[in-house]
Amino acid sequence: MKNKLTRLKRHPKYNNWMHWGKLISITGGAQILIQIIGFGCGIFIIRNFSIAEYAIYTLANTMLGTMNILADGGIVSGVIAEGGKVWQDKEKLGAVISTGMNLRKKIAIGSILIAGSVLIYLLMHNNASWYYSILILLSLIPVFYANLSDSLLEVAPKLHQDIKPLQKNLVMANIGRLLLTIPSVFFIAFTPIAIIATGIPRIIANFKLKKISNKFATLNQKEDAQIKKNILHMVRRILPVEVYNIFSTNITVWILSIIGATSSIAQVGALFRIGAVLSLFTIVFNTIIVPRYSRLNEVKKELQEKMIKIQLLLFSVSFVIVFFTWFFSAQIIWLLGNNYENLDSELVLTVIIFCLNIISTVIYTLCRSRGWVISPVLNISINLLSIVLGAFIFDITSLKGILIFNIVTSAVLVVMHGGYSYFRLYQLKNMENIYE
Repeated sequence: MKNKLTRLKRHPKYNNWMHWGKLISITGGAQILIQIIGFGCGIFIIRNFSIAEYAIYTLANTMLGTMNILADGGIVSGVIAEGGKVWQDKEKLGAVISTGMNLRKKIAIGSILIAGSVLIYLLMHNNASWYYSILILLSLIPVFYANLSDSLLEVAPKLHQDIKPLQKNLVMANIGRLLLTIPSVFFIAFTPIAIIATGIPRIIANFKLKKISNKFATLNQKEDAQIKKNILHMVRRILPVEVYNIFSTNITVWILSIIGATSSIAQVGALFRIGAVLSLFTIVFNTIIVPRYSRLNEVKKELQEKMIKIQLLLFSVSFVIVFFTWFFSAQIIWLLGNNYENLDSELVLTVIIFCLNIISTVIYTLCRSRGWVISPVLNISINLLSIVLGAFIFDITSLKGILIFNIVTSAVLVVMHGGYSYFRLYQLKNMENIYE
């Protein structure tokens, strides 16, 4: 046994295996803990809220996601792409992050005005009073502003693969959320209370995150005109797609909130709370894989091999997740409480949707990290066609019908982004031939 261990340590790839094992264990372990805490908070809220209140909570969280996407518009991807070029220079990396921060703050105001107006309309349409609707919007703003900075402050540590402090900070923020959520929601089961309990720990954690980022980037740099131009170039290509993605990813909740029953909104929110646990895999990929793919040299063979391996891993993991969910569907549904029983088949459909979204999102993010951005016109046209056809084919007024509709539109995204990734890799091959 000792001889086998000695031979293993002498293997030329031993250090590489150990490095990857350490990264995955740190990131995966922390994310599992974070997801357990987040899942616990979510289940606690589901069980303590009435169906009507949880429907309102679902609408508020959906719109918070919309506000975050609008305020980003591709800025984070632009910062990662630009930061990947200068990641070893603190001053230059700081200038990239500062430029991204300034751009994001400007876009944030418009995001609040647009998404906030839609949220108030949807809440009042679902029997929330106007003052309760405004109170919910006001409770979202601190969480929104915390989210504005954290994704940009994480860029420098991620590029340097200083993962442990990031994960520790996230764990502490989620423990704070748990400690605030349970007593506050137990005594006052209202949406604004649950949202504020999420925002306060995140704001505190951002102060620590800024210190972590300062080790690798000088953040008090002035905005750089050329970097701003490069980031805006990517934003102009990504923002139209992101705006469309807001529509396509939230269409389930929005359709049900307009033409469906309030109970259906709550059911979708509860099922999506289960599916949200799978964001663990997206976070692990974005923390470990995407920054490394961004740093790779423009070598066709290496980029192609890595892309194929990543995509095979994504499909393999997704198959295991769906099978596990199907096998234990009754036990998983039991966690949601009596208001959500008999949703076993809907749970499996929901998990399929989330797995397909993970695959398409990771591939899309990998492409964006290399500066490969699919034409917005082509992207939106393909997606819109799938949504229009799906709306005619499936019964989108029923819960099961709209979940199947989502599976089809999500599968189209996987095919499109996967195909585009290989198209860009093929172009690299053609470019190499030109210089040979």
